[in-house]
Order: sequence, then structure tokens, then C-alpha cells
Amino acid sequence: MIQNSAHPPPLPIVLALLWMMLTGLVGCASGPQTTSLYDLTAAPGDELAQRHAPLFVMPSAERPFNRIGTPRITVKEGKHPRQVVDVDPQQATMYVQQQPFETERGRYLNLIYRVHFSRVPLHFGTGTISAGRNGGLLVVVTLDEDRHPVLVTTVHTCGCYLAFLPTSLLPRSAYPDRWDTTRQRVWGETLPGQLVVSEQASVRPVLWLRPNSHRVTDARMVAGGAALLEQLQTRQPPPDRVPLRLAPMAQLRTLPAGKGSASFFYQNGWRKGYVKGAFKPLEAVFASWWALDLLVGNDKQYGPVEQTGTRFYTSLKPWRRSASNMWPFDQFLTYWGWHL
Repeated sequence: MIQNSAHPPPLPIVLALLWMMLTGLVGCASGPQTTSLYDLTAAPGDELAQRHAPLFVMPSAERPFNRIGTPRITVKEGKHPRQVVDVDPQQATMYVQQQPFETERGRYLNLIYRVHFSRVPLHFGTGTISAGRNGGLLVVVTLDEDRHPVLVTTVHTCGCYLAFLPTSLLPRSAYPDRWDTTRQRVWGETLPGQLVVSEQASVRPVLWLRPNSHRVTDARMVAGGAALLEQLQTRQPPPDRVPLRLAPMAQLRTLPAGKGSASFFYQNGWRKGYVKGAFKPLEAVFASWWALDLLVGNDKQYGPVEQTGTRFYTSLKPWRRSASNMWPFDQFLTYWGWHL
């Protein structure tokens, strides 16, 4: 998440190397590569959420850490029972919730989608600083009063790598000043400056993800998954189509755990609202001291601070944590220069 050009002191280097050897998180490519297209399975439920649900294209999906997974909790029995929290890469789940908000210009509805991966490996060149376990990605599709998608916002569940992808249905007056509609640079990735769509009720975003770091590398809007699948099938080798289950966001707070249930997030203490088992060692070493946050880069719950216990801030400036908090979405948009 953080780009730091300063030469680190010897001790952090030693600690980082030891951590690499002890955890085995160094990524290396071997064997044939597989590209997966994640799309929803047909299931009853939230029709609006299904209509605009994102599709994900993931190269190198033969590596388990590049697969969208399902958070799970295993209870290790014994004298002192403990929870082991991880993300199962063998089945894919996307969680969703709705959030209405209002500005001076109109009323909107956010469809908030969340996916998680088992880990970001410590792989030199891609995602090194964000190495850690149980990280995730949020995709927020903002609908206007006519239920047309006008903005797609992507951000990792640590609040980093924030990207705004306005659609051609959003009035030009709502854009930040001097916005380039052709392309934009987001922490080293080049993304479209605008997603072109027609006024179709079922249009959906397609996001291409980078292996290892799970960064968004490209995006477009399509009327459905069928046309995209046909286009991708012409590539050699063609992508695997992986079913993606849609579940309510609330399920993350009631995951099966032994004979009962438990939350994917810490419920109390100084880590309240953070994803269990999602510590980012390198971010703690290299960024926490100047960001004034020991848990900088750690993945967290998305919601009102009164409930989660933590702000989903998107600016590393300590004095901008409230203003850049993504949950009060109207305030968040204003902070980043949008005028919806």
C-alpha cells in the first residue's frame, strides 16, 4: 500500500527476511497458468444485487492464494480452545449489503460487494508491502434514483488502493476538477478514467485482478456475463468459469465455529472491527510509525464506527481519517472531490 523510497535500516530488513523464511510466503510461478472468471451462481435472493454484481477475471488462479475464497473459523479444542481464522480457497463467496445515501443533488443507493483471499504472498515486485493473510477487496456500485450505475468504487478492505471508476451515465458536473476520462494512475496501475455503458438495467462491472497482490488492473461494464465469456473463450487457454456464491454481508459476523458461531472480525479490545488473522508485518514495520497507526494496512470491517469500532479511512494523513472515512459516503465523495 505504501511506496517508500528511503533505504530501510538493517534491523527491519533482517526481520523481513526472517519473516519470509518462517512463514513461507514467498511466491513463485511454476507449471501451467490458469485464468478464472468468477461469476454468480443462479440463486434466489437480492435481485438488484445480483443484477449489478461484479465479475472477476483472475490470472494465475492455479495458485490457491489467487482464488476468491470463503472465510471460515475452525476451533482448536484443548485445555485452552482457540479459533483459527482463514479463507478457504476451494469455494468462492461474495458478500453484499445495501447502503442508501443522499446528497444535495440526489438520492443514491450503494451496492457493496466484498470478497476475500487466503493471503497476499511476499513476492518481490507485486504486493510485497501488503503481504499477509485474509485480505479482501470491496467493490461499491453506486446507483442513481433510476437505479442506473453511475460510479464504481474499488478499494482493498484495509482502505488502500482506492480507485474511482465513473460511468458514462454520471453527469460531467459530478466529476472532480480536471478529471481525465481516458485513463488514471492508481498506485502504479493504469485504469480507465470512465466506464462506458448504455442505459441498461442489468449492466455489471468486470474487474481484472493482478495475481499475488489482487490489485484491480482493468475494468469495463457489460450487459451480462455471457458476451464476456464468449470473448474470453477465444483465448488460449480459455478461462475456467468459477461459480461465485452471493451471501448477505451479515454472515461474516456469524460464521460457523465449532458448536456455535463467531465473527470474522474482532469484537472487542484494541483490534475491534479488524479482520482476525489479517496482520500485515511489513506495513507495521515500514509505515505504522509515520502513519501513526500500529494497524495500518490491516483489513477491517466496513460500517459505521459506532458499530465496528474502527474508521474505514482511505487517506494516510492522520488528520484526515474522519473526512476520508468511506462509510458516510456523501462526506467521503466530497473529500475526494466528487459532486454527486
